[in-house]
Amino acid sequence: MTPRHQKKQARICAIFIACMVLWGRPEALSADVVYDCGAKGNRDKSTTIEMVLSKKWKGQVEEVKRALVSDAERVKVRLRFYPALDPPTNIGIGKCVPTDVARRAIQEAIKYSGKIDRLIRQDILPHHWIKIGSTDTAELAWTPVLPEDLARLTDANLSSDQFQELYRSLAEPKERRLPFGMGSQPVQKATQK
Repeated sequence: MTPRHQKKQARICAIFIACMVLWGRPEALSADVVYDCGAKGNRDKSTTIEMVLSKKWKGQVEEVKRALVSDAERVKVRLRFYPALDPPTNIGIGKCVPTDVARRAIQEAIKYSGKIDRLIRQDILPHHWIKIGSTDTAELAWTPVLPEDLARLTDANLSSDQFQELYRSLAEPKERRLPFGMGSQPVQKATQK
């Protein structure tokens, strides 16, 4: 048997095995599983706050960490320093982050970054994470936010569900950028039947 026939036979065998696996478990192809923040294994997960700061805060690392953590919650803080002048002024909040932790993170992000003018889409973030000054997410996933809307997010009267719903609506893209710098167009929302 020639090497060409051996490769062909190996490909056919791999396709056959893949088909048998999927035939036996068709749910392997579905993406209908919804992450439940209130499930037993997910309730006790700690929140990770990843913050990118400008170099002027390098001597105050412990102060920044203390500002983001309270004794009541399980919060891990990871700080990095932006190599240039100032990091982006964005924030992303995962869907399972407790509301009081998120509010504190917004307030501290404004304090240490000067302002927050972009929200990161929630569907690309880990569920228990907050990203402040993120440089590892695409700019296409950032949505402009007004200071009034940010003030609405920090309202202490919002429940967790209300906070998350408001965040998702504010972080939802309002426009779609066209390729090759040809401008943008408004996003049309899908109508439900």
